[in-house]
Amino acid sequence: MTEIVPKHCVGLFKSSLAVLGWIYAAFLLTFALSANAQITLTAPSNNQIIQRDLNGSASVAISVYAFQPYASIEGRLVPISGNINKEQVWNFDEEQLRQGFLSASISVKTGWYRLKITAVMPNGNIDSVSVARVGVGEVLLVAGNSNAMGLPGLGAKSASNDVISFNAVNKVLNPENITVSPDEPMGKPTFDVLGEDNFIFPSGETAWYWGELGDLLSKRLKTPVLFMNAAWAAANSDSYRDAASGKDAFNPYVGKFWPNRQPYSNIVNTIRHMNSWLGLRAVLWSHGENDAQLKFTEQDYFNNIQTLITKTRADAGYNVPWIIARNSASNIIKEPYLPVINAQIRLSSIKGFNNFPGPNLDTIQIPRPVSEHFENVPGGIQGLTLAASAWNRALTDSLFKQITPIQPANSIHTGIVPSTAFPGASFHIGYRIFGKNEEGLSLRAELFDESGKFVDTVGVGSENPLLIKLPDNLANGQYSIRLAGTSPNLAGSTSSLFFVNNAYRSVQVVNTIKAVKENQSVDLTWLVAPNPGMRRMVLEKTTNGDTYTDLQQYNVSDNGISSGVYAYTDADIDAKIIFYRIRLEYTDGTTSYSPIVTVLEPGALPQLVAFPNPVTKQAFYLECDKNKPAPQLSLFDVAGRAHPLFVSDREIIGLLAVRPHYPLPAGIYILRIVTESSTSTQRMFYVD
Repeated sequence: MTEIVPKHCVGLFKSSLAVLGWIYAAFLLTFALSANAQITLTAPSNNQIIQRDLNGSASVAISVYAFQPYASIEGRLVPISGNINKEQVWNFDEEQLRQGFLSASISVKTGWYRLKITAVMPNGNIDSVSVARVGVGEVLLVAGNSNAMGLPGLGAKSASNDVISFNAVNKVLNPENITVSPDEPMGKPTFDVLGEDNFIFPSGETAWYWGELGDLLSKRLKTPVLFMNAAWAAANSDSYRDAASGKDAFNPYVGKFWPNRQPYSNIVNTIRHMNSWLGLRAVLWSHGENDAQLKFTEQDYFNNIQTLITKTRADAGYNVPWIIARNSASNIIKEPYLPVINAQIRLSSIKGFNNFPGPNLDTIQIPRPVSEHFENVPGGIQGLTLAASAWNRALTDSLFKQITPIQPANSIHTGIVPSTAFPGASFHIGYRIFGKNEEGLSLRAELFDESGKFVDTVGVGSENPLLIKLPDNLANGQYSIRLAGTSPNLAGSTSSLFFVNNAYRSVQVVNTIKAVKENQSVDLTWLVAPNPGMRRMVLEKTTNGDTYTDLQQYNVSDNGISSGVYAYTDADIDAKIIFYRIRLEYTDGTTSYSPIVTVLEPGALPQLVAFPNPVTKQAFYLECDKNKPAPQLSLFDVAGRAHPLFVSDREIIGLLAVRPHYPLPAGIYILRIVTESSTSTQRMFYVD
């Protein structure tokens, strides 16, 4: 069977290539960005909103990777969408430019901004990258039961462009009718305008009435608004108390336990991994109908929710404000249930407890519709709209002035990673911290797969660069790393993707390498991740694939403890085929090599003709039309047995690299090549 690797994948082996005597000692990796991109933003995300302080200000944390040296790089936060605040302009310093890893923390006032990074090359050419919208405003976390979580099909309305959510949930309903969510770090979100049917991460199922509330707040306060929603259906106060106390909570309606300490875990993890870097005004607590129906006593409800709030603050590391709604009535209990109401009033008035009173929701849409929830009934009562209005009245201007929001004391910026590694590999990653505790902050390194799912913690410490150790059983694939503070919890930016495969034998610290022919010269650029112990790099070149010559030496003054970006222009390009690579020399006397990058003149190699032939190093190569789909390749021995192949279009630009999954003995083999328009075969000679 033939395996064709997608364009975002890379070769399995760091191997040799014999092409008319040419030696190929590595593979080409490309960073996960567009083919011509030379600068990219890893933070912030589009539509991200950062919680403002009592003076209406917040710091926007910005992380940038540059893949070639620039003469200067400028950043701008430009007010948009009616924002009348001042534009912020700054320049990244020379040391950051040298490292190819740029970061800043820029304070701006309430409103929307366009972030633009402009990089000027030594020749005056300009590269740029931008984020369309970054906001400073209000960030709110909803928690409670299903009437806070929201249900689809009950009349939720889309919000304006000023109201945002992370349009995803982290839960599933299993065959036993139990909601299951993990208890683990939450990955990097993407943010969208809150549409009526959008989710509100981690568990909100629609815009519910929060979209309408967001519109009311954004218009009244003239601010962007972002919602998170950790509410949980069927959860009573016992559920929250038990889960907060370390036990799995019991769902009395299904008769089974929720796993992973839910529903508590979603609340505390949202604060740890989302609000730690977004900030947070308050938790909006809307809950109580279940407890009223189950006839909880006032003291039990009070104790249970006080335990929840106290444990959340302790476990997350932030004294988050809570706003407690009065909420107990339902279509079963049509009048306020005073034990729950009194407990909620007491919770919101404990001196020094950082809780505040919310709206009275027991006056809204009683009796409730058949859905048993608030509902915007067509031609009838607009229960969701009324609930949003009640919250808006409770969240007065004076209350906002009373509530000191949570803002991170620092911002953490995650640096350059290697391009490839293998399960169990160790490497280093650099970082920067801006804020109050810039030195000695203890960090953890969180590993995420390509889909954003947490995999494992792969490093802990305060050294810079931080040592990373990948799990020994890590599956092949693409991964990223987010550095986060451990006390208090503080999520940082997320790295670029790197590739892991169990066939690799070493870590490739060259993150990217690129060769571009311009007129009568070739411009080479490369970016190297931190690699302590590296003392020198040498750019090498060959036109015969056998004998490399040194073009330029680069001393590594800090012995590789930081990343670095480099460039060279080669004016001697008479040959039709040129290979370049970087030789990395270490203080212990060892040497390694970068991926090889090649420059091919058109027609220098015949298309779809495998070479070298005979095959001496197991691997062979083909040039293909890059504008057409890759051909399907199969290899057979003389007895007709198929030998599975690994095929990659990333080992060398313009060529397919092909090798068997398992080493082949010397002999004659038949290569079958199937394209869109033809099928052909070639006889291949494998030699020892």
